[in-house]
Amino acid sequence: MAGPYRLAPQEVQAHIPTWAFGRQTKVIVDCKADGNFEMTAGGSATEVNALRVGRNEFERSFGGVELAVKNLTLEDITVTTE
Repeated sequence: MAGPYRLAPQEVQAHIPTWAFGRQTKVIVDCKADGNFEMTAGGSATEVNALRVGRNEFERSFGGVELAVKNLTLEDITVTTE
C-alpha cells in the first residue's frame, strides 16, 4: 500500500495512508535493534509498540485516516503498510 519509509531514531513519518472501514491495515516494521515505536491514527490516542530485531507486523482498523509513526529505537527502522 505505502512505503517503505526509512526513519532515523526519533524521526516521525506522517500522512501514511490506511485502508478504509471494513479492512485492516498491516503495518510492517523492520528493525536492527530492539526498542519501541509509536503509531497515531488521526485523533486517536498514541499507541506504543515493542519491536524486536527483524520483521514486526501489526494489524489495525484505522478507518482510512492517515497514520503517523515515530521511531523510538536507537537504529533506523523501515515502515511499510499493506
